[in-house]
Amino acid sequence: MSAYAIAKQTLAAALAEAAETDVDEELLLRALLGSLCEAYRERMGPEDLKAILQFQLDNAQGDEDYAFMRP
Repeated sequence: MSAYAIAKQTLAAALAEAAETDVDEELLLRALLGSLCEAYRERMGPEDLKAILQFQLDNAQGDEDYAFMRP
């Protein structure tokens, strides 16, 4: 199983549990985002966190094409 598949599965489970327990979906997503940022910062450092968040913000539209270089 890939990292992205695990992440999607975990998110789906969290959203389902939130719906079952009447936890607001936006509040859950904010809590997950905060927890993820904290964990990433602890492991990779604040500059790497800033870079990955900036990448996500720059590509938030979801319709961007990416150029990949092959070695």
